[in-house]
Amino acid sequence: MELSATINLLGRLLGDVISELESPELLVREERIRQAAKDRRAAEPGASARLTEQVRQLDANAAWAVAAAFTAYFDLVNLAEEASRVRSLRVRERVDLARPESLDDTLASFKRRGVPAGAVQALLDRLKVELVLTAHPTEAKRRTVLSKLQRIARSLRALYYTDLLPREREAHLNAIKGEVVGLWLTNRNRTARPAVTDEVRTNLYFVDEIFWQALPRIERELSEAVARHYPRLRAPCGWLTLASWVGGDRDGNPNVTASVTAETLRLHRGLAVERHRATLQDLGRRLSFDARRVPASSALTAWIDARRPFPPHAAYLEERYGDEAYRLALSLLAHDLEEASRDDMAARLLSQAPHTARARVEDVLTPLGEVMAAAPRAAVGHAGLPDGDAPSVALLLQQLAIFGLHAARLDLREDSARLTSALSEILRALGWAQDFDQLPAEDQVSLLARWLEEPRPVGLSDHAGVTIETGETWALFKLIARAQLVYGQELLGPFIISMTRSPADVLTVMLLARWAGCAPGLQIVPLFETIDDLIASGEILERLFSLTVYRHHLAAGGGEQMVMIGYSDSNKDGGYLAANWALYEAQERITAVCAGQSVTLTIFHGRGGTVARGGGPANRAIRAQPPGTVEGRFRVTEQGEVIASRYADPDLAHRHLEQIVSAVLLASATPEAHEAPVAAPHWRSAMSTMAAAARTEYRSLVYDTPGFIDFWRAVTPIDEISALRIGSRPTARRGGGLKPTAVRAIPWVFSWMQSRFNLPGWYGLGAGLTAAPIDALREMYAQWPFFRALLDNAEMSLLKADMDIAALYVDLAGDVPEAGAMFARIRAEFERTQTAILSITGQRELMSADPVIQRSVILRNPYVDPLNFIQVEMLRRLREASGSDASAQEALREVVTLTINGIAAGLRNTG
Repeated sequence: MELSATINLLGRLLGDVISELESPELLVREERIRQAAKDRRAAEPGASARLTEQVRQLDANAAWAVAAAFTAYFDLVNLAEEASRVRSLRVRERVDLARPESLDDTLASFKRRGVPAGAVQALLDRLKVELVLTAHPTEAKRRTVLSKLQRIARSLRALYYTDLLPREREAHLNAIKGEVVGLWLTNRNRTARPAVTDEVRTNLYFVDEIFWQALPRIERELSEAVARHYPRLRAPCGWLTLASWVGGDRDGNPNVTASVTAETLRLHRGLAVERHRATLQDLGRRLSFDARRVPASSALTAWIDARRPFPPHAAYLEERYGDEAYRLALSLLAHDLEEASRDDMAARLLSQAPHTARARVEDVLTPLGEVMAAAPRAAVGHAGLPDGDAPSVALLLQQLAIFGLHAARLDLREDSARLTSALSEILRALGWAQDFDQLPAEDQVSLLARWLEEPRPVGLSDHAGVTIETGETWALFKLIARAQLVYGQELLGPFIISMTRSPADVLTVMLLARWAGCAPGLQIVPLFETIDDLIASGEILERLFSLTVYRHHLAAGGGEQMVMIGYSDSNKDGGYLAANWALYEAQERITAVCAGQSVTLTIFHGRGGTVARGGGPANRAIRAQPPGTVEGRFRVTEQGEVIASRYADPDLAHRHLEQIVSAVLLASATPEAHEAPVAAPHWRSAMSTMAAAARTEYRSLVYDTPGFIDFWRAVTPIDEISALRIGSRPTARRGGGLKPTAVRAIPWVFSWMQSRFNLPGWYGLGAGLTAAPIDALREMYAQWPFFRALLDNAEMSLLKADMDIAALYVDLAGDVPEAGAMFARIRAEFERTQTAILSITGQRELMSADPVIQRSVILRNPYVDPLNFIQVEMLRRLREASGSDASAQEALREVVTLTINGIAAGLRNTG
């Protein structure tokens, strides 16, 4: 089926469901509203007034039904587009293994360009890519709704790819209709805010269903590409891994406590242990070789003998499989993991009782390696079937190397101010310093460096701290120490310090870790988020590396330093253009400092889903990084709804992963294959000029214009978004309220996207672009991948923005002084930005260089617009209904919440 046929099919099924479950009249009303929106887009006279009037005639119940229809339609259209994309990918793969941005194409390009084998081997040896899953509250859909959509997607795949009999096709159509019925009758709004552990389970669903097979497949394809184009080289293993922030990210989320982190580690280990146990049990059945036909190796026999006598509850294995050494070995390993699954890990981590080390991944890898070495290659070395139903020893070894017994490393994150406050309180209790948190940063550094050379304080309690907050911070460090001791280092990722502003922030974590007994092996990562902190990042690292105590810590960790840069808060601080330039220059500074100190660097990119938060095509972004900053080591966050959109389908997940890895390889290649030129001096000068002008314009509006915060709250549904139950994390930092300096970047972006301003994704860019010569900008766009990606991403933000729709929201700001003037300023900057980009790119329309995406956005508008009209009307009624009947207000909020879901689905973005 073609895409249009699939959309028509799903639209027809949805229409049938609405007619049957609601009424044909509702379908007629929804169609009239859609046609009015379509006429409005075609600039037909009176269409806008007609659409406004039709929406005003809806009571809350009718508005809910119409909004539900458009929202469900977008969910189905998104599935149709994904199915069409998957079909195109499969067709291309069938025709050409070396399709663009595949790993085979990447290695072939190295060969064509004459990249020496030694350089390729060096790149492969240092290759390390890690995706970090987060749970920032941008996934507006309930997990129940996501599951229904995934089942519809599976039936669509069957209709696309399977040679179905008529009765089988009919069965799939009925299954899709049944799921659409369920979708229509399911409440899309969560009745309670999800707990942190709910978010953990959601991410582990993707680990289990998608990544467990997808990551080994990518590793295998790289090995095959290396063997094909550089047959004498060694491909790496275990270089593509997962980490997670969910359950370990405490920054601004009081719901993440030590006990929640312990439970998160238990859930992670539980998934990995059970998956490996089931695979070992299955492999045991498959490798039922008679010992007389396939004798075990002496090493495998010795391993089995060392286990004898088997414990009573495992004695039956000897009786059953005594003559089948391979099956016996695999069954013993499965039995060990079954015992490990009974371990009450969370309780053990929180206890201070004596311990014994628990099962670790090397306990499985060693005997499994002997099985792999000695058994017939055909029986153990195949890759397994794509659906995972036929595992192999080779595949299991890959999965153990990638996922270990922890599934995904758990990162830990806390705000620098919270850490400093906790240490200051402990120091007061010890009598070491009364007001440590009030000292100048350099004085803090001197004291911390001295204390790090001294023994652990004798008077330090296992339950340090007077306040609950400090006690909780100390409990985290004790938990880390316990986890390392009992389960090993591999289950924990780095400790990330939000809002790092001084070397003292890093040393604070180091001192607390040393006192708690978890400093060895703990990777401490500064996170630079504001424009000023990004500018200072090089100096901060330079000072940090000058300290002997920190150099010793680095040496103990293999001389490696990870540094994180934040795309969200830097944008909120200085606007789109200034933030991107600050991020680019910060990477250069950080890289230069690390290179000068012989420190191996990994830059961790804290990107979000939208352009304003570092989103956009990941492969394009990676290849636009400054030369020399990637070097085969890449770490990036995958946040919120991005996880579901990129990884819900196995084929789409595979394509996204191979594009990331391909881009990392290309960005790390030698000059013979590197595509990103060093920025010319006059380009850099132009960027600095533009960044300054853009930052001035942005901050003048957002931070310096009186009443702008009231304007923001009036023209966006930020108050309603703050009340959404879509994440465990509060909207604003503690005590900050709804103001730019305190509100989280995610709801900030989310709210502007809903009202179609999309302001964080472009505002100030026009002021910047018009501050530089047009000829230089055209040259930069043609020759500099960074600048080209910057403008291409901004085009998407501008195309999804709509100032005429935004004007409807401005009508809600009647009580805000100068609201009209503020909107006029925003609209003028929008026009200036659009005009400048089109002049630079030479295009007549936004996104005309990518007609597929352009057409998709244009075709969606008549379906998104009614949701905006309904949202505006419901917000008006809700704000006018203050103090009226509570049930009536709740009905209006339900409609607003539904439109938030629908607009997010239609624009395919939240925060």
